[in-house]
Order: sequence, then C-alpha cells, then structure tokens
Amino acid sequence: MATSTDLRSAIEEVQQSLPAEQLAEEQLVVGEGDWAARLERRVGALPWWVVSATVHAVVFLLIALLAVAVPPPQTDEVVIATEVVKQKPPEYDPAKQRDIFKNTKEVQAEQQVENPVVTHEPMEQSDHFETDNNMDKRTSRGSEDAISDIPLGGTGTVGSIGVGGGGLAGVFGYRDGGGRKKAVGRWGGSQATESAVEAALLWLARHQDPDGHWDTRKLEGGEQYNEGVSGLALLAFLGAGYTHKSGKFADNVNRAINWLIKQQDAKGAFARPSHKFGYQHAICGLALAEAYGMSQDPRLQEPAQKAVDHTIAHQAAYSGWRYTEKEPADTSVTGWFVMQLKSAKIAGLKVDGIGFQGASKFLDSVTGKEGTTAYMAERGPDQRMTAVGLVCRQFMGTPNTDPLLEKGADYLIKTELPKWEHTDYGCFYYWYYGTLATFQMGGKRWETWNTPLKKTLVDNQCKGGPLDGSPADKDGSWDLIGNLEKRAGRAYSTAMGALCLEVYYRYLPMYAK
Repeated sequence: MATSTDLRSAIEEVQQSLPAEQLAEEQLVVGEGDWAARLERRVGALPWWVVSATVHAVVFLLIALLAVAVPPPQTDEVVIATEVVKQKPPEYDPAKQRDIFKNTKEVQAEQQVENPVVTHEPMEQSDHFETDNNMDKRTSRGSEDAISDIPLGGTGTVGSIGVGGGGLAGVFGYRDGGGRKKAVGRWGGSQATESAVEAALLWLARHQDPDGHWDTRKLEGGEQYNEGVSGLALLAFLGAGYTHKSGKFADNVNRAINWLIKQQDAKGAFARPSHKFGYQHAICGLALAEAYGMSQDPRLQEPAQKAVDHTIAHQAAYSGWRYTEKEPADTSVTGWFVMQLKSAKIAGLKVDGIGFQGASKFLDSVTGKEGTTAYMAERGPDQRMTAVGLVCRQFMGTPNTDPLLEKGADYLIKTELPKWEHTDYGCFYYWYYGTLATFQMGGKRWETWNTPLKKTLVDNQCKGGPLDGSPADKDGSWDLIGNLEKRAGRAYSTAMGALCLEVYYRYLPMYAK
C-alpha cells in the first residue's frame, strides 16, 4: 500500500509494487510517455462533478468567444424612392343608382301616414347617436318632450312640439321603433332622395377649405357670404345625423364648428356688420344650437348661448328682426331667427320669451285673413314669405289644424309647386321653407308638395364628375335658377337642397291633428 502523501509518488509506489508482467503490459498499451494517456488517467481519477463543471465552463467560454469573434451578417438595405401618384377618383356613372340602403328597391314602410301624429312615449337613450344611413335604431338623444311655456300673442299657442333629439336637426329616434330608414319610407322619401343627400354631403366635404369654412366666391358665388353659407353647410351635415363626435364626416363637422366659433366676436355676433348680417348671424347661431343640442358638448354651450343673447339684443322693439340691430323687421330674416331660438330652446339653452313674443306680434302684422304673409306690412303677400310665416307659427306652437295655417298651406299648393326653372328670387329658399311648412301640415298637402319636390331635386342633381352631388341647370352649366343662388354660390344651393331632402327625418312632424 502506498504511503507517500504526494500523488505522483503514490502512483510510482503502486507501479513498483505491481508484478513485472502487468507493468509491462500497461506501458505497452498506453505508453509511459503518452501525454494524452496520462491526462486521461488523471482526469479519470477526479470526482464526476468536477469534470462536469469543467466541461460546462469550457462550452460557455467557446459560445461567448464565437459571439464576439464572428461578425453579424451584413444586410444590404436598398431604398427605392418613387413619386406617389395620386389615383384619379373613379368617374361617376350617371345611370348607376347610389344604393344607400344596399338594395335596389324604393324604401317601403309598413304604412303611409296621412297626418302627422305626435306621441310622447319614453325613448331609449344611447351614447351612440344614429349617423350612418344604414342604422335603424331608436338612438335619439335629448329631451323627448320639449315644453315651451312662452305665452304668445295672435293665433300662436306654444305647446309640446315633440321634436326630441336635442335640436331640430337631431331627430332620428322614431316613436314606434326604427330610425332614419323607417322615417324616410313613412313620410315619402326614397332610395333616390337618400342617395341625393349623401352625394350632396360628399360634394360639400370635397369643397370645404382646410380651416373648415366654405368660400362662396371660390365656389362660384357672386358675393362673400362665408359665414352664412358655412353655417348652412354645417346644418346639412347635422341634419343627416353627423356630428363632430361620430360618423364619417366627423372631421368636416368639427372643422366647420371650430371655424364658426372663431368668427364670433366678444358680444356673440357672427359675421362682419353688413346689410346681410342678420341672415348670417341667425344661420350660424342655428347651426351652433343644433350642434350643441345633438352632442351636448360643453364647449359648445357658451358660444351657442352667446349667439342667442345677441339675437335677443339684435331684435327690434317687441317685433322681429332684419339686417342690422333694432332695424324694423322683415319676414325673411325673422324666419331664420325664430328657427335659431327654437332650436336653442330645445337644446336646453336659455331663451328670453320676448324673442318669440315679438316674432309672433310681427307675424300678425304681416299676415292677412287668407293666411298669406308679406315681406313687410307695406308690401303684398307672396308664396315665399307665406311659407316662412307658416314655419314660424308652427315652430312657435300653432297646430296644423289652425284655419290660418290651412289657408296659407293651400295658397302655397295652388300658387307654385317645386319645379326646375329660372326665377327672379331663390328657388332653393322657397323650397326649403315650403318643404318644412307642408311637411308639418301633412296629409294631401304634403303629398302634393313632396311628389314634385323629389323629382325636381333628384333629377336635377349633377351625376358624375367633379360636380356630382351639386345642382346645375339643365345644360349642366352654372346658371342655376335664381338670383339668390347666383349670389350665394354652389355651396349654398347644395346645402339647401340637402336640407330639403332631410326633412323626412330631420323635422319629424310636430303637431297632432
């Protein structure tokens, strides 16, 4: 047995103690001078865990050396710069129907309604306001029953108007279920009218300036009415249910609202003082009231309220409104102010009762026993001012069974129905008020008016090319059909045409017969 403490000496002692034959055999196999054999013999004598740790350490060291020593593969990056070519929008096919409702048939309702009937049932409230044409839900927001307690003079009696939706434009929840699509069919609209509205809105969207307004002179108008026309264009989007919070035109609506607010001065007035100031302020105020009523956006409340306050300050003493502050009233300008105040009241803004009281007193002074209305007391009545007078009285509460309203509506039907031809005044202006008035009257009067209205507006809308969605004369040129249209421009007529065709759901009938 080896007694040496040194490992090498111990091995030598063991070898010396072996028989000569066994020692010679080992030296023959491995060779005393073979370093590999000696290493193997020595490693074999080590504990297993030492060997394992050593092997792993060597492997990790090799991996680290490889990661550092081997360079990463080089990737050649080739950047190809090409000029982006804007694709030309597809040409519109005049013969192709714009299928808003995804079908090829006219919109059908379960029943046709002869006379407007208002019911006051609780309506489901939703944070999702109906904006897209294919929606069919009861999603109107706002006060279902807007009650006005303003005492009126003359024949006007204000009661529940039942518009709901927080603004005149925002009426899309239908009383017995369904929404825009159902209202369109029930009140005489069609796939063609809906398609025409959508095309008009697309034209307005294409021609909106980046800052949000519509430039009347740039859009073939003879005079600068940017504030008023921009307000009308905004109303057209709102009337179709699009707000600055939802819908594919949300950006257009938002930019238009922001631009209008920037035009408002510290007193709440819109537009620069001019002989057309009254029109422009009332239309802008109406648009803001509608936008606030539909969205209940807190940031719109203050500018909309300031516009209302300035309207009351602008009013002639216990009368209506005209172009400049406190100027003796006329029916045309008064009509826009009445609509602004009515929309503001429905939206929840504060409206001084003197506004409606003065308007009612003025209308009494220009309305005859036959229900016809004049521009001013010293002038004779005409169908355009009669239409404005009817709308004002309806919005202030006079029921459609009132004999004076019935006579006035019959006068419109007998005197002039919508038709596409040149006039000295504004056809779109007349059609707008006449549509609102006869729609609220309902029955045969509405049917008699609506039939030629649809044909006039839909058949004479440009189809195809850059003018698609806007109105044009029969030869496709921009001669249009009235001096007012020529002065205000294509954006004015496009917006007014859309507003007429939005009546099927925008102004749901407000009075029971």
